Order: sequence, then C-alpha cells, then structure tokens
Amino acid sequence: MPARAWRLEPVATLHPAADGELQVSPELLQLFTDLLIPKNLHLSLATLLHSRGLADPIRARQFLDRNDRTLHDPHLLPDATGLIARLRAAGEEGEPVLVVGDFDADGLTGAAIMIRALRAIGAIAEGYIPQRDGDGHGIPEGAIAAALEDGVELILAVDCGTADRARVAEALEAGILVGIIDHHAVPPEPAQAAWLVNPNRPDSIYPFPHLAGSGLAFKVAQGILADHPQRRELLAELSVLAMVGGIADMVPVANEFRVIVRSALKVMNGAGTMPVGIAALLRAAGAEGPYRAEVSGFTISPRINAAGRIGDAAPALALLTTDDPAEAAELATLLEGINLERKELTKAAIDEARALLGLVVGSSRDAARAFLGDGLVAVRGPWSVGLIGLIAGRLSEETGRPALVAHDDGSGAPLRASVRAPKGFGVAAALQEASDLLIRHGGHDGAGGCSFAIEAWEGLLPRLSATCAGQAKARTPELTVDLAAPTGSRSPIDLAALADHLAPTGMGNPEPTFLLRDIPLTAVRLVGDGRHARLTLSLDGAAVEAMAFGRPDADQLAGSSIDLVVRTAQRTYRGTARIEVHVVDLRPAALGEGV
Repeated sequence: MPARAWRLEPVATLHPAADGELQVSPELLQLFTDLLIPKNLHLSLATLLHSRGLADPIRARQFLDRNDRTLHDPHLLPDATGLIARLRAAGEEGEPVLVVGDFDADGLTGAAIMIRALRAIGAIAEGYIPQRDGDGHGIPEGAIAAALEDGVELILAVDCGTADRARVAEALEAGILVGIIDHHAVPPEPAQAAWLVNPNRPDSIYPFPHLAGSGLAFKVAQGILADHPQRRELLAELSVLAMVGGIADMVPVANEFRVIVRSALKVMNGAGTMPVGIAALLRAAGAEGPYRAEVSGFTISPRINAAGRIGDAAPALALLTTDDPAEAAELATLLEGINLERKELTKAAIDEARALLGLVVGSSRDAARAFLGDGLVAVRGPWSVGLIGLIAGRLSEETGRPALVAHDDGSGAPLRASVRAPKGFGVAAALQEASDLLIRHGGHDGAGGCSFAIEAWEGLLPRLSATCAGQAKARTPELTVDLAAPTGSRSPIDLAALADHLAPTGMGNPEPTFLLRDIPLTAVRLVGDGRHARLTLSLDGAAVEAMAFGRPDADQLAGSSIDLVVRTAQRTYRGTARIEVHVVDLRPAALGEGV
C-alpha cells in the first residue's frame, strides 16, 4: 500500500447555497453557459479552474476560449527588433544565412523554424547541427569554418550561444556577424553577439520568459513574416514545430505557449497544413488522430531526438525542413529505424547499469563503478552520452531517488554525467553544493548535468547523496488531487470531458486527477507478467475498467471497496476512439476517511 498522503485541492471559489450545497459563482455560471458547457459539469469545472489559479472569470474565459490567439509582441524581446530587421534585409537580398541549432528536439525544431521562415522571405538558409559526442552543446567550431567556406556573413544560433564567448569572438574576428536566439541562463559576461535575443537577460521586459529555443524562434519568425501574404498559414505551420520543441523542453503549457500548442493541434487535426516531415513521422509511427498534446512528447520528440542520441542529428533537421513528401517519407522511415535502435541500446544499457548496481537477481554491486546511497544512486559505463540521461531517468524512477549516470570510455578522461530526480529534488542546488569537485555543471529541479575528473568519483558521490538525502527528509510524500468527482458525474465520459476543457495540458497545466470514493472493486486481473493490474470497478451502477500500472498489490483488494485517484487518457486505435482510466493511486476505502 502507498505511504503518501492525498491532498484534495480546496474549493474556495464555490459558494454555499441556502440548502448548504456548493454552487458556482454567477460570473462563472454565465461563462459556462456562453461556452455551452453541460450543467452537470459546472461545479466540477469551477473546482478544477480554482485548482489552477483561474477563479477570476476574465482569466477563466481566456483559458477556456479555444479561439483565443493572444500572442505577445516579439519586439518586446531584447534585441529582437534589430535581429528581425537584419533577417528581413537578408531575405530582401537573397543573402545566405547559416542557422546553427542544437541536437535535441528543441534545438532542431528551433533551427527548422528559422530556416523555413528565412526561406519564405527569400534568404538562402541552411542548417548546421553539432555532434553530441564530438562537439557538445553550443556553437561548434565547424560552423565557423563552414560559414567561411561558403562566404556566409551571418550566423544565427538557436537554442545555444549565450555563453559561447570564445566562439562568437572567433566569428566576429573572421568578419561574421552572429545573432543568438536562446533561453538558457545568461552568465555575468555573455557572448558579445550582435544580437542576443534571450528573455533571461536582466534587462528583458518580455511578459512570458519561459519559452524554449523553438518558441523564441517562433517569435522571431512572427516578426520577420509580419507582412508576408501567407503569414497566417506559415505561422500556423511553424506553430507545430514550436509545440514539439517546447513540450520536449518542459515549457509550461500556459500563457502564449498554450496558445501556440492549441494552434498546433488545430493544424494537426485538419485546420491547416502541418510540415510534411511531421506528417510523415506520424505515419511512420502509426499514430492516429485526433491528435492531442501528448503525441508530441510520446511520439514525435523521441524520434527527432533519436538521431542525435546515437549518431548524427542531420537527418532529423532535413526531415523538419523538407517540403518534398517523398524525401520526408524516406527520412521518417530512417528515423523510425534509428528510434528502434535507440530503444534497444537503452534497454541493454539500463540492464547493464542495474547489474552494476546489484539490482538484478544474482548480481552484486561493482564498488568501483557503482554507488548506492541513501540519497543517490550512481553508475558509470561506456554508454553513449546521448543515452545517459535516459538511463538516469529510469534508475531514478525505479529507485525513487536521484540517479547520476556517467559516460566513462575507459581513457581516464573527465566523465560527463546526467542526473535525474523525482519531483521535489533540487538537482541544480545539489550540484552547486559540490561545485568544487566539478568542471562544469547546470540544471534545474528534476534534471541536470555535470562533468568531473574521474579521480573525483569517490569523493563526489557521498556528498551528493548526503545533500539529496537531506532534501528527501524535507519532502512530504503527497499526492495532490484536483477533484473529488461527485456521484452522477464520475463516468469516464464525464471525466474525459472535464479534462478536455482544460486541454491542452502538459507541464504547468497537468492532466487533472480525480478522486473516486468508496468504489466496489469487483474483479482484478494481473497483466504484463504480473506487474500491472486491470481493475473492474462498479462506478455509479456501470462496470468500468481501469489500469493500475505497477500495482499488482491491487489483487489483494478484489471484492472490497476502494478509494482511488485516476486520470483519463483518450486513444485512437485502428480508427476506434476510446477513453482509458489510469489509476494514479489506490487504497482501501476505510483508509480514505478525512481526505
């Protein structure tokens, strides 16, 4: 049985009626009436809006209105006006521009946005993507050489460059101007580019500073396409790429990024023309519409990322920038194969890492290469730098604590490591506390990366473990529940409808969780080699199936009444749409009193 507590969000925006029942405020009631929301969902939807800080009717209307197109002025971004003017001039003159991206989904989609927008205004735009193993993050040395060879006088760096002082200085010395579109932290002495479009600059006044590199590229494209006769159609197409990059980079689905995501999904579902490469990728993956935001993170991004994880990311950029359906189909098939290879390599690497840690039956921990502490698990091996983050993520998920996985090629060179952690752990803070042992480090709450000398391995890991253990003691294991679904509005159809009103969902606006109280559990069937449980519930008089992943213990509760927290998921398979109920947590109904 789970140890974490359940916390139900308050309903402060709901008002008691004369009979003591809660009722929706008149302002929200009018809004729901205007939007034709069924009456039986009013109370529940008002509660969900409150849990997201959207009790104000004006904010609620903007959030719920699917036709809202509020985008901020791109010229509010620092240096954007100058860069937009320079890029428009490049378009008028048919000038060549070299667009440098990063090898992940955000960098690749951001570079593709700028290439497509520049080509639309007449510039000769080509891309240059660094190699993960050879170049690492940032503007690669080869980009300068390529620009010199081709007579390019303008380099545009997307999703990188803010801290690349030496490389930008090298370009300027060679007579090449550099424009940077980036969202990474701005150091005290950033690169002296001609234009640094970064909302994290101290002088920035941009209203939504959370856009990823692809989102910022979309904003610059919004500026350079301002008077293009096909502006609306082009931006709708580019919004698909901005959505993919932003969701991959964990941008909150809020403010103008939510508008971008909503636009992208409309395009993907037939209200416009999506990039032919994305359409080809969806066909190769066998994905079926109607498409929802999760198709970006679960289907599109992994395939775009796969090329850069285990080799050259150039095919992914070619896919995102081509307008030739035949070429797109060929490249999509290639990426599908690369992604399958990536899955196989990742599985083998995870199995090897588990064995080194002694987590596999019959194995013992390799003390030289693996560490298992109260606050941290760590392991090093010859795995590709592009895979270590995936390995760390899986180990963190399985052990419930932060995991550090380092690339060790056996040469004695400094180790490059990725760190992943469960929600609530401050990875960046933990790395900062051990910075005296690190060559480089960075990150945020749930993820980070660092490099360090191999000799620091034994001293670093106990310190990180102690820091993370201290963070764990400060955490309160707790599951936040958005809504105790009322009797009569607990069917999968009603719950899915409520989730749809909050869509698009994602980071910062998660899928809602629903508490179902005192539900008869009539049957349990273990599936997936006994690791998961398929439940049959009696829900308001109807038999409903639900999946409890990783909860074989549910079998012990068959025939009793349970409380459970669920989410809904909507899928289409072979043309048939279905609503799935996924169990987040469950426990005997008697333990749920007072929740």
